[in-house]
Amino acid sequence: MDMEKIVCNCMSVTCGRIKEAVDSGAVTLEEVQEATGAGTVCGACLEEVEALIAHFKAERDTP
Repeated sequence: MDMEKIVCNCMSVTCGRIKEAVDSGAVTLEEVQEATGAGTVCGACLEEVEALIAHFKAERDTP
């Protein structure tokens, strides 16, 4: 996965920034939005942000 890929164009949030938020304890969409700003302007990226949160949570929780 390209960690430099911009997921949220409005706030210029990358995959890597979402991963950092999840690794820092943000586990819900709302927590990731608060930490990064992703999905808080137009909302077009919400589905992708939610998918990334699930992916990074699973990655973090897998031994």
